[in-house]
Amino acid sequence: MLNINTKKSSIITLLLFIFFVPYISTSSSFAQKREEINLETLLDETASAAGEMPGDMKFQYEMAELLGERVGPDDSGSVHHAGGLSSFYTGPEKLFPGKGTYGHLFNFLPVIRWYDPAHYYNNDIFHPGSTVEGEFVNTECVTCHMVESPGIVKQWKQSKHSKPSGGEGVVGCDRCHGKNHKKLIMPSYDICGECHEKQLQGHRQGGQGSHANAYHLELIELGCQTEKPAEETTACLGCHVVENRCDGCHTRHRFSLTEARKPNSCAVCHSGPEQYEYEMYMQSYHGMIFQGEGQTWDWTKPLNAENYTVPTCAYCHMPEGDHNVISTSTVYTYMGTSLVDRGADRYKATRDAWIAVCKDCHSPRFARDHLEAMDEAVKLSFVKYREAMRIVMDLYNHNLIDPMPAGLAPDSTGHNVFSLLPGKGEMRKYNVSNIERLAYEMLVDIIDAIFKAKSHNAYYSPVYGYWEWAQDRWLIMIKDEASKLKRIAEIEKKIGIKHSAYSFWKQGEYTDLLLGWKRKE
Repeated sequence: MLNINTKKSSIITLLLFIFFVPYISTSSSFAQKREEINLETLLDETASAAGEMPGDMKFQYEMAELLGERVGPDDSGSVHHAGGLSSFYTGPEKLFPGKGTYGHLFNFLPVIRWYDPAHYYNNDIFHPGSTVEGEFVNTECVTCHMVESPGIVKQWKQSKHSKPSGGEGVVGCDRCHGKNHKKLIMPSYDICGECHEKQLQGHRQGGQGSHANAYHLELIELGCQTEKPAEETTACLGCHVVENRCDGCHTRHRFSLTEARKPNSCAVCHSGPEQYEYEMYMQSYHGMIFQGEGQTWDWTKPLNAENYTVPTCAYCHMPEGDHNVISTSTVYTYMGTSLVDRGADRYKATRDAWIAVCKDCHSPRFARDHLEAMDEAVKLSFVKYREAMRIVMDLYNHNLIDPMPAGLAPDSTGHNVFSLLPGKGEMRKYNVSNIERLAYEMLVDIIDAIFKAKSHNAYYSPVYGYWEWAQDRWLIMIKDEASKLKRIAEIEKKIGIKHSAYSFWKQGEYTDLLLGWKRKE
């Protein structure tokens, strides 16, 4: 009889052959190719010496032999087929140090200087430099950039900066970037605020959950920015740096009010998992009408019911151009993951303010009933989550979760604490057990989305599309996982097996890069 391990190995080899054979030269057979390859010659010419390679390279060598490739670094330019199985991680060549309380623990890619210009780009240490010397005024900048980067000039000429009204002077290149081409600066909100003082004041007044705290608080001090490799969190910067720059909403170099008033501008960040505002708005009657008629509206006009058939994001969240986007928010709930009844008496003033916005087009009774429906749906969603967490916490208390925290890589603090333990753990969807991930998604992705759907009056998504019925699915998956864990534990107890988490939960080529290991040391 075939040994079970031999049988598994044969099946895996067969699958690899089926899927990867297209990448192997047809000039010789697969078997011949294996015989011709000497493991000692598999290392690519551009690779480091074997002693310099990170971690255990046995897997890469085996995959290289199977694929007829050479083992090599992922930055050599060589093509490593079938998911790069014969390559190994090298990491970025250049990194900038982080900032804030934990700045000594993490790094940024150089692209950070464009997103946090005050701290990086405008700092001589991180400035990208220039091959052009001299000091120039706006007319000279425009003449040169008509050739070098004509798109920028075209955008600027379309802006109010190039042709201001009221006899004000032209706001040219040198006004925002300076005259010294060797030491050009990249504007942040403080530069814009020199002329747009009211807008800057509104932007900086927002509390937690607002644009004003999106970068330094939500990302640098609280986010996964600190734990994950720099190249993985670069995309986070694109949205969170709305705190630092004004062109996140009205892009350079037109800085168009028309552009900022459209929902598409907000959708760059307020869409997708853990957000979904844009998708929910588009599924509402408001969004449907915007999609059907919005192209015919005059977006140069102020946002009010006289000028627009339905409200847009800025209409409701930035009334009369107020740049404090949470001025009408009820209370901060960590993206909807904390339970609160927004219709409670203590929030009457805020609820009345929202109803006043709705009164532009609806009766106050209609608005109040819909907001109450939102409150009730949100509270019910937390009932399902509590039922799920009761099951998860029971497993945790009986050491039945596989793996338990001790079997995982340490979290960003260097500790092994249960990720879902209120007030103790680090909420995350990576470096966790499967049941923790399911519970995280049920709260952060689904409950938050139910709130976003109901608050934007979307009809399809709250139930049928993904959310309330998705919660039902996630609750079933959590119960199913719990059932399996309990049954396996009973079997192991009966036959005298004491299971320890497998090492792959704690170590791996990627998992070894997490900050927790460094802090544990």
